[in-house]
Amino acid sequence: MIKVSSEIPFLWRLSPESGDGYCSVALVVSSTSSDAEFKDLTIETDILSLSSEDSCSANEEVLEWNQEDIALFMALINRNKVHDFQGKARTLKIDLTDPEIIEIIHIVAAAGFGTAYTSKGLLEESSGFTLLGNCEIGAIASLHTVSGFVCCVVVDLQDDDVICVLLNDIFGSKAGYFEQVHRHDLLLVNRGDLLAPEFADDYKRPKDSALH
Repeated sequence: MIKVSSEIPFLWRLSPESGDGYCSVALVVSSTSSDAEFKDLTIETDILSLSSEDSCSANEEVLEWNQEDIALFMALINRNKVHDFQGKARTLKIDLTDPEIIEIIHIVAAAGFGTAYTSKGLLEESSGFTLLGNCEIGAIASLHTVSGFVCCVVVDLQDDDVICVLLNDIFGSKAGYFEQVHRHDLLLVNRGDLLAPEFADDYKRPKDSALH
């Protein structure tokens, strides 16, 4: 377990990946206290970052989490109730070995370093289905895709344009635009494409949420 205050001691480590301009992304948490229970920790993700410069292709790079990373992380752990609040306000305790926390870290890494695909050829008509009621950062939605309903997480909003992180693979797009789009890939969609998450078979209702 680790205590997290408003200053989250999280870092991203970008490491060269086969010299092709891509870097693997890992979370690094360094101990800043004498707490014997907490050691330095690295959590590898399946996210690859395409470097705009040659620096990452040759050398490892370490970046601090920015405000967007922190806001998305907090939104997701609050939604999933995967933390315990401790005495002081804005201080909470999380278990970095919890699979749900590790999945959230993958989502935050994808949002920060992934490249968004266009949804052309990937989505089916969504009229007649219940739209997502509350479109906000960290919201879970479903998409009506060519391979069925899949879950996604909203990670960026610009007017009617929404970027989401996929929580499932999409296979066999229309007109051959893509053979497959993978779990944790970014997808650019319209607000009107976001449906209530319950349409997806593997949707997990947040802990302690009310049923209506």
